[in-house]
Amino acid sequence: MAYGVTDEGFILKRAPEIKAELDNRAVQLFQDLVKEGDVVDTSESALLGRLIGLVLPSLTELWEVSQGDWSALDPNSAVGISLDNIVQYGGISRFSASPSTAQQLYKGDLNTPVPTGNTVKASDTNKEFSLAANVILSPTLCAGVTLVVGAVQNTTLYRISYNVVNGSTQNVDFTSDGSATEAEILNGLRSVIASSHPLLTASVVGTTLVIENTDIFQTITYSVSSNINISKVSKVGTVICTENGANEQEANTITTIITPVLGLDSATNPLAASPGRLAETDEELRIRFRNTKLERSSNILDSLYSALLNIDGIQEVKIYENDTSVTDSNGVLGHSFLPVILGGSSQLIAETIWKNKPIGILSQGDTTVPIIDAQGFSHNISFKRPDPITIYIALNISEDSEATAPFPGDGVDQIKNNIISYAASNIGVGKDVIYSRLFTPINQVPGHQVNSLFIGTSPSPMSTSNIPIAFDKIASFTSANIIITVS
Repeated sequence: MAYGVTDEGFILKRAPEIKAELDNRAVQLFQDLVKEGDVVDTSESALLGRLIGLVLPSLTELWEVSQGDWSALDPNSAVGISLDNIVQYGGISRFSASPSTAQQLYKGDLNTPVPTGNTVKASDTNKEFSLAANVILSPTLCAGVTLVVGAVQNTTLYRISYNVVNGSTQNVDFTSDGSATEAEILNGLRSVIASSHPLLTASVVGTTLVIENTDIFQTITYSVSSNINISKVSKVGTVICTENGANEQEANTITTIITPVLGLDSATNPLAASPGRLAETDEELRIRFRNTKLERSSNILDSLYSALLNIDGIQEVKIYENDTSVTDSNGVLGHSFLPVILGGSSQLIAETIWKNKPIGILSQGDTTVPIIDAQGFSHNISFKRPDPITIYIALNISEDSEATAPFPGDGVDQIKNNIISYAASNIGVGKDVIYSRLFTPINQVPGHQVNSLFIGTSPSPMSTSNIPIAFDKIASFTSANIIITVS
């Protein structure tokens, strides 16, 4: 049998085969030194056999090293540094351990600076998160503003102007009557917003008008007439967990400000954090290396899709292209594309889109990041973060005394965690919430029976119907919105 490099690949010579060869060779070399009729003794108790045993381990290791060298050339069998070297030919490198990231909504006094490194903590897990880049609470590209009346004037125009990126300026106008009051002006502006400006929501709180973007990730620039003042601003920044790993963090749980800032009122994460990861395993890297063939495809859409998926922290990517001259049913403008992306760094996403998008074609979305090209020109690169649709669940169960295993003491919490984990793995961007499939994570906890299950997008009403999710939205499950009653 042939060993070493053959037409069938590398055939390893193992210790038994090596010893047999050495034994045969010893017999051939030393047969003339023994008496006629005797045989050369290569057993383990003989001197010659012990000499063979002395060199056998080294020869076996040499063959194993040779096999390792051969395997290092094959991405399907290479490991460690050898695999790292191979995948570089595909233009990728191993993902190192990374922390979880979250979009953090800060609210406070006008023009309050929240510096890089400002630390906030999760109330449930005590994980700490650090702000990745400065956030200035200015009315430019923000998530909302709080207004106060600067001067109460009769028969006077009060105007709030706002501008969405790549959109025209819109005005909220209210003219006071002949006996103006502060409450009349605030409620008048609120009514105009409610009736004519779907991009905004407004409420009167005491002597202030609180305006929030309907989609807080669709940044808007605000300005006001001289008789109105902006007192507070809310703006989104990115925070990074101080520990590496897939630390999951539910929405609205990163709320404790560890590093106080004068003028900063509150901070929270409207969406669940994008989990980080441990260092990429060899098998994970092999799979991603095989997928890089898409990046070399002549189809730009496939190439962009693959490049975005290769960004650390990206959980899901969907790209909607419109190659017609008119806006399509999804609201994608003619001759443009809309990337919907869950997770990952906004800056890296924008840079990747810029490097891979065709020239002269607009990327569309409500998150916009400026990119400077090689000539020093600035370009706005846009994409969309999926809007969260809050899902409410009302579950009634009772313990089953005939079950093979008892209902655990923390069974309610286990059911909640199972539902949230199931949703994270199975209900992605644009995926409907299928009522019947929720029984799967619920029934993974033993010792109970389900008496009733209702779901909805509000606490009331709820039903047993599926919940449709639009293409650019994602179902959001949190333990606070899963009410379990044990009867």
